[in-house]
Amino acid sequence: MRASLTILALVAESRREPLLAEPTLRRRNTAACDTSVRPWHPGRPDRRDIPILDRLRRMAVSASRVVDERSIPGEVVIDLDAGCWRSTSAAGYLRLFVADHCHDGTIAVVLTRFVVDHPIAVSGLIDHAFTETRSLPDWREQEATRTQPGFRTEGSSMQTGTYLGDDQIWFCALRYAAYRRGNVAYLLHATGTAPAAEPASFRASIAAAVSSVRFED
Repeated sequence: MRASLTILALVAESRREPLLAEPTLRRRNTAACDTSVRPWHPGRPDRRDIPILDRLRRMAVSASRVVDERSIPGEVVIDLDAGCWRSTSAAGYLRLFVADHCHDGTIAVVLTRFVVDHPIAVSGLIDHAFTETRSLPDWREQEATRTQPGFRTEGSSMQTGTYLGDDQIWFCALRYAAYRRGNVAYLLHATGTAPAAEPASFRASIAAAVSSVRFED
């Protein structure tokens, strides 16, 4: 993708196209399970305007991209129709899928492992999950939801919307999920994209697949 966004550049490196997707929950500009998250207002400054990867670098003692799933104590799982998606590979990705059967879409999964001091609240990363997409040209948000920390996670987010790139409209679905095991933490990031002209059912399937990505140990 041509936009200078760290989180979206991941797929662009392999496809040289912008990233896209659609909503799973039809609740506009709200946050599920977290009443402290305010609706987004374009142009309004926000204390959470630091991109999530910048926030991670500030809180981490060290951080690195995981590209070999054998190096983690578990597995990353995604629910998708294997008949519609072809698994491929590219440097820096844990998983990468490209749509088959006359559709145009990409789903990329990235996992970052980082070390933190014990007092650090890893769940604070999710406060920054929506920042970079909201700076995309003509970003139109359809969903922005998050969950609070639970038994096995430090919280997660799901965001969908459309934006303008390369003279066309793109649909984008993004999910972040944070995990912590002692002083080792993981940030799981999934991005699904497709041209907004793709059928609504296909865009919905991208969003559903992205929202299903999880780390199981």
